[in-house]
Amino acid sequence: MNYGNLSYCDSGLIGKGKGYFVPSADELRGKIEKSHSGLRTVLEQVDAAKWELVPVDDDQWHARETAEHVIGAARRIAGRVADAMMGKAPEAVELSLATPAEAINALELAIEDVNKVIRYVEDRDLEKNVGDDATIESRLELLAVHADVHSEQIISSTS
Repeated sequence: MNYGNLSYCDSGLIGKGKGYFVPSADELRGKIEKSHSGLRTVLEQVDAAKWELVPVDDDQWHARETAEHVIGAARRIAGRVADAMMGKAPEAVELSLATPAEAINALELAIEDVNKVIRYVEDRDLEKNVGDDATIESRLELLAVHADVHSEQIISSTS
């Protein structure tokens, strides 16, 4: 998938297009906050009866699987950033979200843990390597884009 100047693959957002503008750490935190807020709104609107509705497309996850994935990934991505910053990574959490309400609660806890990591990121840290040719900047971009993409998937799977 292509998201403007960023491409998404299994290892995350990669590649910078010609004339790519590096956003500030504050701008990235704002994008992450907005995308997590959007995910929260989507979860609040999910009909609990459709939480595990199997999508028509066999390649898609149902809302529960998507929520478990995107919330768990946020914690893992923040962990990569914390490692690069020599900070404390969020604790790994096994997610089994039986209802949209449980997903909202898990999301709130994940947002708290993500924010504990990213609040320390400064502009000069954005180019630090987190491994796999990824930078802190690309991981923060991934946090925002990932939540947006999966919010749309949850909407699609419950419509």
